[in-house]
Amino acid sequence: ARVGRRREAKRAASRTPLRHSRWDCPSDQSIGSDAINRVTKRPSEALPIMPQRSAALTALAAAAVAARRAGAYQTLYFNQSLTHDGTDPRTFSERYLLDATHAGNGTAPLDLGSCKTGPILFYTGNEGPIDAFWSGNGFMTDYLAPKWGAVVLMAEARYYGETLPFGNETFEPANLQWLTTELILADYALLLKTLKTTVLKDHADCPVLAFGGSYGGTLTTLFRLSYPDVVVGALAASAPIGYYDPEHWTAHGVDAYTWTNVVKRAFGGAAPGCLDAINATRAALRAAPAATVVDAFGLCDETALQPTQAALFEYALEALPQQDYAHPVGDLPAWPVDAVCAALAQAATDEELIAAAAKWSKLALGAPASGCWPTLDEGPGGVPGDGPGPGAWGYQSCTETLHQFSSDSAVRDYEFDLTAQSDLCFKLYGVRPDPTKLARLFGGYAIPGNVTNVVFSNGLRDPWSGGGFYAAAPSEAHASNAFCVMPSGAHHSDLRTPMDDDPDDVKKCR
Repeated sequence: ARVGRRREAKRAASRTPLRHSRWDCPSDQSIGSDAINRVTKRPSEALPIMPQRSAALTALAAAAVAARRAGAYQTLYFNQSLTHDGTDPRTFSERYLLDATHAGNGTAPLDLGSCKTGPILFYTGNEGPIDAFWSGNGFMTDYLAPKWGAVVLMAEARYYGETLPFGNETFEPANLQWLTTELILADYALLLKTLKTTVLKDHADCPVLAFGGSYGGTLTTLFRLSYPDVVVGALAASAPIGYYDPEHWTAHGVDAYTWTNVVKRAFGGAAPGCLDAINATRAALRAAPAATVVDAFGLCDETALQPTQAALFEYALEALPQQDYAHPVGDLPAWPVDAVCAALAQAATDEELIAAAAKWSKLALGAPASGCWPTLDEGPGGVPGDGPGPGAWGYQSCTETLHQFSSDSAVRDYEFDLTAQSDLCFKLYGVRPDPTKLARLFGGYAIPGNVTNVVFSNGLRDPWSGGGFYAAAPSEAHASNAFCVMPSGAHHSDLRTPMDDDPDDVKKCR
């Protein structure tokens, strides 16, 4: 999943608000005077405190920071249109990352006709700071770029990371109306078109390939669909677009329990008795004195135990199958689902079960290395996979990305209530969710038949795979699209840096 200065890593892991001291753009000798109109240096000013993100995403982001290659890219800024309405002059500064060290210098370059400097590999930034995604996309940065002699460009989505259209006032409800998937896509189109006439003018004739994982995979798919003149093809990894099209769930074997059933299957298949051990651990947490659980988890106070004393552990369990990679990532070992099951199986008493639950919850969710663990703003007890809450993704869940998931497994009991979520959104932002908006706008399950040149990949250990696109009948998918399934894959495993001992199905997919 998914933050890049090292000094931010511990803050991200502890879910404390991020604060950058300055917004200074490093010197960039490659920017010519003709680029000044659109590519600008960020003014020096204090970065506003960022709303806290989902704990699962924050943990992945912290792992990305720890693994990031120092000096691998330039950090640049683009003067972006707020509304993409020609009559509206308002703009904001959009951060993007650029690495052109391999441009035109590939070990196995492609024959691209008039393009002699290699393709542009473009990552459609999603719900987080863009530097969080760099090291998680080694297939682009460390394999394809040097092989093809490509430029790597990663753009930050509006309202995330440092790309805050209204500075300190960005998250005022009145200023959130311009946070939409459509405008994010328009941002990326304008960025690429403009850079090809300025910073990347030597690549004006070169094709752009889009890459993205998770919501980024959704963006990649919709970007190719909406702007086929800007990108020639795409790799959409773990793009759960089908989850936004409940009208056609039944025809594709999906229901409200699909996401959590994948979680249940992951733990149930890891070891005999694992689900029973999880149930016993949940019971032990609920029965223990609150002070015991607070102490075991290193929490700051009992408010972190809402809505039940087992909720934090349940939330961590739901995060782990997404991170069930074949190699260690951050503090998590390889195959962490197996490791959790083994730890719970070895616990002989309720005290040992609680201790094991605390250890793995901290690892999965990125608890602070020192000090107490503060109450999470969202997640525990909420919609599986995260939903309405504070911050940019919480707002998007309140408008266009709400997942209508329920759970009836040993991991958690939860029944989705649209009315309750709608009322929460109205209280937070004065808006109500439209869970099928993206399907109506872009086509939902009909997209594979309307888009071309897209590889759709899914790892079956990942609960987001339940909403992915799979090989369809010829009448339902364009022949230029490809569908790749990785039974051993987790959340966009194929985007990660290739390793010799990767599972064979992940290698085949790449």
